[in-house]
Amino acid sequence: MQAFIKKLSAERGIPLDWLEPGVAVARYSPLSEKYTTPRPNANKKTTAEKNFLLYERNLVNSERIRRGTDFLEDNRAVFDRVEAETGVSRYAVAAIIGVESIFGRNMGRFRVLDALMTLSFDYTRRSKYYLAELSDFLEFCWLQQIEPVAVSGSFAGAMGLGQFMPSSLKAYGKDGDGDGHIDIVGNEADGIASVANFLLVHGWARGERPLYRVSATPEIFKATGSGGIKTHTTAGALLKAGVKPLEALPLAENEPALLVDLPWIKASNEKGVDYYIGTSSFAAILRYNRSYFYAAAVSLLADELEREYGKNAPEAKPLKK
Repeated sequence: MQAFIKKLSAERGIPLDWLEPGVAVARYSPLSEKYTTPRPNANKKTTAEKNFLLYERNLVNSERIRRGTDFLEDNRAVFDRVEAETGVSRYAVAAIIGVESIFGRNMGRFRVLDALMTLSFDYTRRSKYYLAELSDFLEFCWLQQIEPVAVSGSFAGAMGLGQFMPSSLKAYGKDGDGDGHIDIVGNEADGIASVANFLLVHGWARGERPLYRVSATPEIFKATGSGGIKTHTTAGALLKAGVKPLEALPLAENEPALLVDLPWIKASNEKGVDYYIGTSSFAAILRYNRSYFYAAAVSLLADELEREYGKNAPEAKPLKK
């Protein structure tokens, strides 16, 4: 640990007399170790099948829609400015914040310093990764003049409204209110601007919806080489492969796209798969979390927020789709 601190000080210009007392108060976090320990391989015969209906029900619900409309209204001026500057939909940004932290109500109660120190020096399964995150965290705290021990987050060190890891905060964090500091935990403007910046950098296309409902089959999914997180094909190629739109599809033939599959199981045990064409904007959400379920839930929550907020605040001016 002493060697790490000295190296960090030398490489990043952080004074040793600030680093040493800053990390000396860190404590081992048994829960950080427990929650990051992989579970033993499950028996496939007893593992529950993937069911998007259950996943969606937990994230796209009346509580998040209600809290989301309040969050949009409370931060309308910030969303107006950020959306105009970046082209990233306010509803997508709000949906990510809603899924990640329920609009700031669940940002984690772990001391980030404890979590990152534990995962770097005590539980070393991914120590290289967490040492890099710890380095970025301590550098961020030094630059922003924050006591490391004062920052709370998840058991793995994710922070704030959008649950950024320190490396993401360093790369994509934005000062949303112009006060010269980046505070994604206590400052909603900074949290909003940072999430929007992440999506913009990862390819969000202005005015573009993430998902369009289509009809497809497992055979088409396989034949088109689908299943990744990048827009590996085009909307036109998917249509030529047999994908059929189930709603208006205002995409050019050469529009980058991917085919998305969302399996579901109803209470009656009826099973099926919903298919969507995902756009570059959907792929940007996938860079936040590589799960189709996650990115689809964010997209659908964004749709619900747009419907509900647009109904109750007609004077708001969201980007047109």
